[in-house]
This record gives sequence, C-alpha cells and structure tokens, in this order.
Amino acid sequence: MLQRDYKEKVINYSKNFVKVEIDDPTINKVEEFSKAVVKIKLQERHHFIDSSQEIKRWKNGFLGEFAVEKFIEKSFVDLSIGDSKKYHISDLTKIGLGWGIKTVEYGKFPIIFKKSYKEEIIVIKKTDAIFYICGLATKEVLNKYQSDELILSPGLKAKGTKTGFYGFSALKSPSYIKKYISSVNN
Repeated sequence: MLQRDYKEKVINYSKNFVKVEIDDPTINKVEEFSKAVVKIKLQERHHFIDSSQEIKRWKNGFLGEFAVEKFIEKSFVDLSIGDSKKYHISDLTKIGLGWGIKTVEYGKFPIIFKKSYKEEIIVIKKTDAIFYICGLATKEVLNKYQSDELILSPGLKAKGTKTGFYGFSALKSPSYIKKYISSVNN
C-alpha cells in the first residue's frame, strides 16, 4: 500500500464526506493558540524530537476539532494549555463520548496508533478554511485498515508506535455521527 493509492482508498468515498467551512476569526484564534502551545510544549522532552512541524500539527488538529464542533453543533474544543499527561483524553470527552478526532491534510493518510482503543472521527483538511468530515472509524476498523507504508516521516516510522489508516470504505457516515451524538446527548 503506497501513497499513490489515495484516489482508490480515499477520493472514491468522498461523495459521503460533509464539507465544513471555518471562519477567519476561528482560524486566527487557532493559529495564535498553536504558537502558544508549542512554546510550552517544547519544554517537554518528547517534543524536542520533532518540533519542526509542531505548530502546523497543532493548528490542523484544532481546526479539525472546530470543524467537527460546527458539524455536530455542540461545543467541546478546549483551548487551554497544560502538561500533556493531563490532556491525554478523548477529544469528545466534554460531551460524554470517548471518541477522538484525527485530522489529516488532503493527499495524506491519517496517522493513528498501531493499537487503537477508541473510535476516531476522521477529518480531511483541504485548506485552513475547508474541512471534510469523512466519518467515524471504530476501534476494529482502525486496527484492521493500517499500513506503515503510509507514514511519510522517517522519524515517526522509526518510532514504531504509529501507522497510517486507509479504511475510508469502512467508516460510519457523517449522518451516523450526528444521529448518534444527538441520541446520546438528549
């Protein structure tokens, strides 16, 4: 499985994705927040290893969270900064779900842990303002549809803890996400 499989593994399922637009004030707020986070995180040992893309990763991740927040019409994004150990919780904990959110740039595959213990909403970032909610990957789907060949960073690949996800064909739809969340939160 190689990066060139993107059309077959992702684009072919894009008719199921839901487009969400993020406004400029949110983009600016996330950009400033991301810079502040990286300043603090550089003091944590594991962040020295791969600080080159830190701001971009934080920005993409939080913009993806805001896209999901807008899509499901429920607030959960936490823009506070602290020790990473205290923040190692599911993104949707605030609304009572143990789900995470994986945001990936268009043209790349999401990077996940080799062993997943929680569901993940998969989001594709086209630009800072345009995101696509792709669907929900169950733990079983995350653990089944993965390949190390999809990791672009040699450093990340060498760590051996993460892998690339390609199971877009097995995602639960964005409408499923909305229905499920509204059933749980009513």
